[in-house]
Amino acid sequence: MKIDVFTHFAPAGFAEYLERFALGRAAVPRWRRIPTLVDLDARRRLLDPLDDYVQVLSLPNPAIEAFGPPSDAREIARVANDSLAELCARHRDRFPAFVANLPMNDPAAAVEEAERAVRDLGAAGCLVYTNVLGAPLSDPVYAPIFAKAAELDCPLWLHPIRGPETPDYKTEDASRHEIWFMFGWPYETAAAMARLVFSGLFDRLPNVKIITHHLGGLVPYLE
Repeated sequence: MKIDVFTHFAPAGFAEYLERFALGRAAVPRWRRIPTLVDLDARRRLLDPLDDYVQVLSLPNPAIEAFGPPSDAREIARVANDSLAELCARHRDRFPAFVANLPMNDPAAAVEEAERAVRDLGAAGCLVYTNVLGAPLSDPVYAPIFAKAAELDCPLWLHPIRGPETPDYKTEDASRHEIWFMFGWPYETAAAMARLVFSGLFDRLPNVKIITHHLGGLVPYLE
């Protein structure tokens, strides 16, 4: 059995729900440009020729906390996780599990949602991004989320997030030519993981598990 553990999909109903938020009205049309990202029939047609292959689903970016204040983020995370759980329950043959979403701008609520999603909905783990609205994951305020993941014995999926507003040079206001994406995301992943290592996370929680996107960022290539 071949298991793709980091593949993105947004259930159609959830995508429609997101469009009530300003960022959703910008993000969802971008998702729809790739039919297999939001159209279940298109995704299943893509998978039909592939025997013995399944996908663990996670939402496309942006991060849940980018959609609004904690009150909105808490609701969005719950709706997202319920939607993914329901989809996987109906299509277990191709999507045996999903990765839960957390309202990271409300760490206490993120801990509660991780518990609910893993224990009640059967999530395989939880999705976090390499920064929380610009704040590093190594900030102590996020430590309870890592502790909860270790307690639940479930991995954290780490996805890079860095937009074009991060310039490559001090004299400019934005990154150009998608350098922010092509080279910025692998660096962002490496920087986030390095900060977690230097914070002592793995000494405090030796059983914490983190799955990094894009083959682990820069470090494997430099090695």
